[in-house]
Amino acid sequence: MNESEAGEEKSIIPEADIVFARFWTRFAAYLLDSIIISIVILPVTYMNVTSWKLATFFILTSVIELAYKPFMEYRYGATLGKMAVGIKVLGHFFGKVTLAEELKRVSFYLIPGILQSIFTLRIYFNDAFNRITNFNEYNQLVVALNPATVWVVVIVLILLIADILVLLSNEENRALHDIYAGTYVIEKRF
Repeated sequence: MNESEAGEEKSIIPEADIVFARFWTRFAAYLLDSIIISIVILPVTYMNVTSWKLATFFILTSVIELAYKPFMEYRYGATLGKMAVGIKVLGHFFGKVTLAEELKRVSFYLIPGILQSIFTLRIYFNDAFNRITNFNEYNQLVVALNPATVWVVVIVLILLIADILVLLSNEENRALHDIYAGTYVIEKRF
């Protein structure tokens, strides 16, 4: 192998075949993933908030929710929602996304998610939590005990709007988090 070949990464997809995933396709994948995560997380969360009240279950559901996207995209190149709509995440030179690229890619939402989980976890050690009987009371307590959660939501909303605006304004349909991480989302049938 000569030096020029050793320094170049091989693309797993010929550039001529690349079709960048469009906004609505990516949105559909996001909706599917949200439904999948909700089916798994919501029943456990509901029972935990209204009956069990165990910090262990909160931590478990938080880890599943936060790890789903980075794990699936790093391991398989796509979440279940992305697989269903036929799109895939690729890294630099259109190769398999690296762990570093994937962690950078999801950091826009992973870091606020971790902060939100830490803020919320504190509630499980508060006496007022034991009197909660429904989600509305739970949400009110989360905000009352952790006013910073509102700011986390505002920051995520601003990032989401910036993400969408950037995605809609470039030919490669790359969101801000894709540009930051050096990743691409392409159409690919599984």
